[in-house]
Amino acid sequence: MAKASNGAGSIFPVKNRDGKVTGYRVEMSLGFKPNGKRARTRRVVKTLREARDLRTRLASDLLDGRLSTVQADTVASYGLRWVREVKALQVRPTTAADYEDRLRRWILPSLGHIRLIDLRPQQIEAWMAELRQRGLSAATVNGSRQILNALCKHAARTGVLSSNPVLATDPVKRQSTDPTQVRQHWGLDEMWKVLEAARNDELDTFLHLLIHTGMRPGEALGLRWQDIDLDGRLVHISGTLKESRTLNSDGSGVVRLLRNSTKTEASHRTLAISEALAESLIRQQMRQSIQQAASVERWTNSGFVVTTVVGTPCSLSNVRKMFRKFVAEIDVRYIRLHDIRHSVATASLNEGRMPIEQTSQALGHSRIDTTKRIYAKNVPRYNLEFIEGMSRILPPSPNRDAGQPSRDWASTAVKSEPALKQPESFPSTDIHTTKR
Repeated sequence: MAKASNGAGSIFPVKNRDGKVTGYRVEMSLGFKPNGKRARTRRVVKTLREARDLRTRLASDLLDGRLSTVQADTVASYGLRWVREVKALQVRPTTAADYEDRLRRWILPSLGHIRLIDLRPQQIEAWMAELRQRGLSAATVNGSRQILNALCKHAARTGVLSSNPVLATDPVKRQSTDPTQVRQHWGLDEMWKVLEAARNDELDTFLHLLIHTGMRPGEALGLRWQDIDLDGRLVHISGTLKESRTLNSDGSGVVRLLRNSTKTEASHRTLAISEALAESLIRQQMRQSIQQAASVERWTNSGFVVTTVVGTPCSLSNVRKMFRKFVAEIDVRYIRLHDIRHSVATASLNEGRMPIEQTSQALGHSRIDTTKRIYAKNVPRYNLEFIEGMSRILPPSPNRDAGQPSRDWASTAVKSEPALKQPESFPSTDIHTTKR
């Protein structure tokens, strides 16, 4: 097949060993390389019609300055290099490892073999639909799509792609039937029962930290004694302990504990220590002294508040196992460790009647909108107090007698709710540990 004129591109048949045409190669000249040789970009399609359409698109891209040489990189090869050489310089090691893990788990099995320059919106939409059909939640699918979008955005910015194909797709919408790991938050009676039972358990201080301050689990595990001022009754939250998974070239990994800075700048905060939390911290100091004496040479002075029986920091995965067993033994409904934070926030807003701004700052949220979006929907007193406030400023019912006082709807509704029975105060002695 004859070549077309300069700038119009050329089409050549692709034949197998038997001479049968199996496809068509489209070539477009891009000028000359520094060594004087001609630079070309080549694409292969199956039919002549596709080849002619492709040649037209390439000619248009060439005129617009959006055409570059063909890259042989697949989504897999480019994606892994992008994570390890680009994102690794921009994010924490734990975040980069999470990117690669999700890339390998959700993206590469379906899209990894495709050349990056051949990736199309239709393929991305089919991939997302496949993940949904496999039962993955909208959050998991959209999170994977965000990683693919960042990868393609970088490729477009560096000239590998003429445009980002992910932008031509929409994220999937969460359905009411989607699976979720979030559990219904604890009520006050459940939190009281947990705190009472935890006094004689190794999870004592960890659970007191979560329930009395609303810390994230990683923040509680990352707390060091140098962050605590017992005399001034202050705790400084400056870091978080995470399990860092370093991946090898074959996808296998090694997990180690790493203390990072807090999730956001707003998460770096100072909170007051309540009397019950102070007592729990003192018990933990005594507990560690006993464990150090028993461990002798095995003891590691790591400086962390929450430790194993030999002084090393605790991993979140091990604490989860201990927590699941603990709540089963005391017959308390199981929720995730992070759901305890939700329980604290909801209790502070509804039972403690604290301003949402105060709760948001104590939780370390960067924006008050985050607190509103997650927790305000769980605070029924907001609705009740709204009606009460409106009843005070609107005209009274014409059927009400002039001397009859208006009804306090919010207080009536609140009084009608059964009061939670609080346990008796906890004793302050008898410290012993339960090995797990």
